[in-house]
Amino acid sequence: MISQRSVWAGLIVSALFLTVFALLFLPFDAVKEVVRAANFWYVIPSLGFYFLAVYFRSLRWRYLLKPLIGHPRRALYPVVVVGYMANNILPVRLGEVVRSYYVGLRESVSPAAAFGTVAVERVFDVFVLCFVIAAVWVLPVGDLLGRVADDLPGGTPVLLVLSVLPFIGVTAIIATIVVLDPGTTVGLIGRLMFFVPAGIKAKLLGLSERLLEGLTVVRTPRALGAMLLLSLPIWIAEVSMLYVIALGFDIESAFGSRVETIAAIGLFMAIANLALVVPSTAGGVGPFNFFGAAMLVALGVGEAEAGAYVLTAHIALLLPVTLLGLVMLMFDHMSLKTLLGRTRLAREGQRDDGLRESAAPPFGPIT
Repeated sequence: MISQRSVWAGLIVSALFLTVFALLFLPFDAVKEVVRAANFWYVIPSLGFYFLAVYFRSLRWRYLLKPLIGHPRRALYPVVVVGYMANNILPVRLGEVVRSYYVGLRESVSPAAAFGTVAVERVFDVFVLCFVIAAVWVLPVGDLLGRVADDLPGGTPVLLVLSVLPFIGVTAIIATIVVLDPGTTVGLIGRLMFFVPAGIKAKLLGLSERLLEGLTVVRTPRALGAMLLLSLPIWIAEVSMLYVIALGFDIESAFGSRVETIAAIGLFMAIANLALVVPSTAGGVGPFNFFGAAMLVALGVGEAEAGAYVLTAHIALLLPVTLLGLVMLMFDHMSLKTLLGRTRLAREGQRDDGLRESAAPPFGPIT
């Protein structure tokens, strides 16, 4: 389903980022003291916020799938959990493809069209994360902007430009989806693939048409507003989870107020999740840890505290949902190996040849 080259590239990138992360943010003696002083019991209540975020994700996906399947015959929450489990086990975010085929098996919907809805999810996730970054710099939440800008060449103006431009770019992508009808979009894609052989081009255009089926739900201002409203509680729940874990590491002592701490955790969450756009192995191991810890240190958190906290938060984000996903597959009388086999057979039967190359959405995702 994926090339050996992609697997090895992800492993190498993850190993490099993990090595740098360990060298910079996990000094042994200091981390030992941090771990001894930390209260890991905070992780347990934090998981409630994470699974609440997953629940909100299932509600948002249900809204996106409504034009394709109407009222789902079976709950979507297990499908979302299984997708995240697969993302945490398989490389190159293959869990997004597994989720699309799994809902196809359960709801008799085109996996390519379902994958289109997953792509829409990712666009809106990036939109919200970019908005969080831009908002934290602009809103009066302490001196977070000054802390980071002091260490950046060009200072505050450069930091604001780097923060606002991605937000503008993602907004432009959403506007393009809304303004252009599917026929025009497919025609534009066809013109851009002038160098592709006719046979392959026809298959890719057919795939594009099916993917665009998943985008139809967001073509009105009302639908855009609904998607934004459904996206906000997801990330509020995840910030809440990360904040609760931070209480166990006394991260709040590095900031002037609770509001400033929550804003800093929001920045950490946004940067660490956007870092998943960097090719890596399963679960975003490496880029998530390095960029997340670097953001916290830039905001004034100690290296050992940042490293231990990020490592704990990442394990909390990966391990419980992975175990729950495996259990849910078992209750569905299926294993991950069986699901992957059915996914491969469905791909061959439906001739979705281009979906393999689209396995990893262009944006990160996201925990």
